[in-house]
Amino acid sequence: SLNAIVQVVEESLGQAEAMDNAHPGDAAPPLWGVPVTTKINVDQTGYANSNGVPALAGNICAADSPVVANLRSAGANIIGRTNTPEFSMRWFTSNPLHGTTLNPWDHSLTPGDSRGAAAAAVACGIGCIGHGNDLGGSLRYPAYCCGVATIRPSLGRVPAANLSARAERPPLSQAMSVQGPIARDLSDVRLALEAMSRRSSLDPNWVNARDSGRTRTRPIRIGYCLDPFPGLTTDAHAQAGMRAALAACLEVGLAARELAFPEAERAAELWGELLFAETEIAMGDVVRQCASPEFLSLTEGYLAHYRKRDFAGYL
Repeated sequence: SLNAIVQVVEESLGQAEAMDNAHPGDAAPPLWGVPVTTKINVDQTGYANSNGVPALAGNICAADSPVVANLRSAGANIIGRTNTPEFSMRWFTSNPLHGTTLNPWDHSLTPGDSRGAAAAAVACGIGCIGHGNDLGGSLRYPAYCCGVATIRPSLGRVPAANLSARAERPPLSQAMSVQGPIARDLSDVRLALEAMSRRSSLDPNWVNARDSGRTRTRPIRIGYCLDPFPGLTTDAHAQAGMRAALAACLEVGLAARELAFPEAERAAELWGELLFAETEIAMGDVVRQCASPEFLSLTEGYLAHYRKRDFAGYL
């Protein structure tokens, strides 16, 4: 009814039965038998990595991406593949191949993008952990929309690679995109992130930097900003959520300091200028060949909104 799972992993029931019969006891890996979902824009053996694009509906994967392989090696049982926007680049989860995913709390509201389907699935109990990726908010925004928990890991924390891709992604799209988990509570997010983060030689950006090893003699300090964009008022509900989080941090002994983001508005503009310059310069021909009229209209709108960059300007 939500259209969150668009590819059911039929072999998961047989896998669950085999795992029940195996009884590994204390030797079980951390996610032994835990039902999880993966997003249709990462490679999973035997399933299509379509990215919501009809022209890629037959892009069947011959191998697992590192994040899928890591989930499997941690004992997870992948039960389904979740929807994504076309090219994973819209602010709601809909595409011409699989249709629209709904928010389980209110069908008139978006579940977010491009991880909206995984967030919707997790929110209503379809799996305990959902996989996703985040370039401009695709883990954080759906978690906000569906009332679940997530983290945007740093670049290199979780290895990423899609061997089915016809060409490599442009450099800044690679640098801005990360893989991560979504779940109903933070303990499951922590457990899933640990499982996803194991090394893979397929990703040269992977780094083993989980802990600096330093001995902490002072309280951990956090910076916070309740109103990052000068001249614009942050929504009252968002500010209330920030204040609640801040109070929780102070309660457990963290030190806090209010900060102003330097040039936050310019940073947001620059993100759009660079991303859509790459989209046009590196992917423009593919998008025009494969995209729906609605997606083409969207990209034209973005290109009209952000300052246009030619190749020299992009560099």
